[in-house]
Amino acid sequence: MQVGEYIVPYLKNAWYAASWEQDLGAAPVAVTMLDEPIVLFRDTGGKVNALQDTCPHRFAPLSRGQVRGDVIVCGYHGLEFAGNGLCVRNPHGKGVIPNALHIRTYPVAHHCGMIWVWMGRPDRADPALLPSFPDLAGDRFTWVHGQLDVAANYELIIDNLLDLSHVEFLHPFLASPGNSERTRYRAEQRGDQVSAYYDVENEPISGLFQLLWTGDAQVANLIAYMHWQAPTNLSLDNGMSTSAVVGEDDPRVQVIHLLTPQSEGKTRYFWAAGRNCAHGNDQISQMLRFGTQNAFENEDEPMIQAVRSRMHSNDLFAHKPALIATDEAGVRARRVLARLIAEEQAGELEARRARDVLEA
Repeated sequence: MQVGEYIVPYLKNAWYAASWEQDLGAAPVAVTMLDEPIVLFRDTGGKVNALQDTCPHRFAPLSRGQVRGDVIVCGYHGLEFAGNGLCVRNPHGKGVIPNALHIRTYPVAHHCGMIWVWMGRPDRADPALLPSFPDLAGDRFTWVHGQLDVAANYELIIDNLLDLSHVEFLHPFLASPGNSERTRYRAEQRGDQVSAYYDVENEPISGLFQLLWTGDAQVANLIAYMHWQAPTNLSLDNGMSTSAVVGEDDPRVQVIHLLTPQSEGKTRYFWAAGRNCAHGNDQISQMLRFGTQNAFENEDEPMIQAVRSRMHSNDLFAHKPALIATDEAGVRARRVLARLIAEEQAGELEARRARDVLEA
């Protein structure tokens, strides 16, 4: 698929973040993923089920019903559905259950404190394809979590995260004036993973790192390394040190970004921010939570929406944007994603043709 072409907006055969584990309790939860309404609910054993959020009888959202034991009960006519999508009780008439009373189910995985849903062909759902975030699963960092809904296409958010040259101008808590001029930038692609590396010399201790800084130095060397894993997951390794190389024991902050497209113009944005020091300090946790959420919700999101307001579609390359050096990582990610989507679609089309030949 050539840059500038635009076929479909999503990669289907992939895991997408659906909910933080801690946020899914006893009640059913409605989520929208890749234009598909889904209901999540736990059974009595704690297993999470993901079903199409539509009762096949009169199309009522099952999320408006209730969980009763191991089933979800439609709030309109009381039909009960098990986690495998089959209707197990019809309270009307003689209780006959027509064959049409079944619902699509989605594979579910649990990883790094997050519930993930596979949106493509169920037979291709492979836990080995879950994104890798070793520090999120470990105990070296203390983490805070959050989420928000962004009224913008997910690829515009990926662009924003891979291009940290905007930080000086949009996030005063994270960078000081002149940051861009002090920055050495490079982009790298390994397979389908794209990284953007920002090394800054003699950066004034930012507001973020003042929360963690213990020395007397007023300036230090800063790293900000952003890594994108297709289709929609990113991790930022951020650190400061008075040494030439930022080491593992220097103050570091990692931020995980998990983007789930709800539709072409809406994205659910899950984030986790972790620090490798000041463990057990609740005040710092609260400040880090507020600062991170504020940066995304009140600084990034309004600008991304403003950008989209000047575009007639979500296809960035159709607008022939003027590109600068720090756009390289974002351009690479868009090209990788476009190729993966095109390859997936080509494979599905070939499979359909083969089925048609067999059925002819």
